[in-house]
Amino acid sequence: MNNRPIDILEKSKGKRVMIKLRNMTNVSGEIKAYDLHLNMWLDNAKITDTNTNIEKEVGKILIRGDNITYIAPSK
Repeated sequence: MNNRPIDILEKSKGKRVMIKLRNMTNVSGEIKAYDLHLNMWLDNAKITDTNTNIEKEVGKILIRGDNITYIAPSK
């Protein structure tokens, strides 16, 4: 099996990830679904403003793929 980015995302479904957005905001949550544009549907999501370090629990969230800078595993 290849280790293409899309394959790694598939293995990450149901696991917690941290997503950094272009506006310097971090979003962490469990990947529930995604599409080929990297639009992400997260559950149990939390938004962190990197300037103020303020966290906000938002539950379910949809992130548009063109706003994502990177995705990394989270604890």
